[in-house]
Amino acid sequence: MELSSIDLNKLHTFFSVAEHGGVTAAARRLALTPSAVSQSLSGFEASLDVRLFNRVGRRLVLTREGEMLHRRFRDYHHRLQEAVTEIANEEREVRGPIRVGLFVGFPRAPLARFVTDFTRAHPKTTLKILYGSHDELNAGLRENRTDFVFSFDAGADSGHPIRATKLFEQRLVLVAGKRHQRRRFNQSALRETPVIDYYQSAPLIERWVAHHWRRRPKRIPVAVFAATTNLVLDLVLQQAGVAVLPEPVVAPYVRRKRLAVVRTGRPELVDPLWLKELEGAYRGPGLVAFREAALREFAPS
Repeated sequence: MELSSIDLNKLHTFFSVAEHGGVTAAARRLALTPSAVSQSLSGFEASLDVRLFNRVGRRLVLTREGEMLHRRFRDYHHRLQEAVTEIANEEREVRGPIRVGLFVGFPRAPLARFVTDFTRAHPKTTLKILYGSHDELNAGLRENRTDFVFSFDAGADSGHPIRATKLFEQRLVLVAGKRHQRRRFNQSALRETPVIDYYQSAPLIERWVAHHWRRRPKRIPVAVFAATTNLVLDLVLQQAGVAVLPEPVVAPYVRRKRLAVVRTGRPELVDPLWLKELEGAYRGPGLVAFREAALREFAPS
C-alpha cells in the first residue's frame, strides 16, 4: 500500500484510541463523538484490510498488527509534534514536555532539589519522570519514549547509538543498624544476616562482595528486593537487614549513630552516574536547557 493512500486523520484517530485506551477517552481528546471515532477506526481498518483491535466486551485490545503500528507511529508522532511546536516557537522559549527516565535506585533528595530548581526557572516546561531497570530505560530511549536517562549503566544496545555523559561518581557502602552490627563481618556472617537489595536480576550485594573480598561470592540470600533507594534505607533503619547504599544517602544516619558502615580495609565500591540520550536526536530549547542544567547540577566542575 502506498503511503499517499492512507487517510492521516484516521491514522491519528487510531493512535488516539490506542494511546488513551478506548473510543470514549479518544473522543474526548479529539473533541469528536464516540460514534465518529468508531466510524473512523472501522474505515481505517477497512482501508488497510487488517484488524487493529480485538473487541473484548466493551474494551478494545490491540492486535499484533495494531501493536506494531502503534509502536512505530509513536516515534513519528512525537517527533512531528516537536517539529510543529518548534516552528511555532519563534521566540525559542524553553517550554514543552521533557521525558526523563531514572534508574530505580536513584536517590530521591538530589532529584527533588534539581526538579524544583529547573521547573521554577522554566515554568513553561513539564517534566515527565519514569522509573525503570537499566534494560527498560535503554528501551525507552530506543523507542523514543524518553528524552534523557539518568543511569548507573553506560551501556547501550548495538545499532542504537546512545551518548553517555559521565556526571559524577558515588561511593557505595554496606550499612547496618545496631541489631545487625558485628565485630567481624565476613562472608559467613553476611550469609547469616538479612540483606535488603534492589533488583533480583543484579543484586548490588554481589558486586560489593566481589569488590571487597576479591572473589566471586557464593549465593547470598536476599530477604527483600525493595527497588528504590529510599525504601531500602527505611528498611535498614527499621532493623530489617543490611544493605549497600550510596554514602551521601546514609551519611546523616551514620553521624547520628543510627547506622554503621561495614569496613573491610579496601576502598569503597564506586558507581558512576551517566546522563544518556540518543545520538542525533532532535533537541529543542527545552531539552537543551534541561541537559545544560543537569550538567551544572550533577557533573563535576
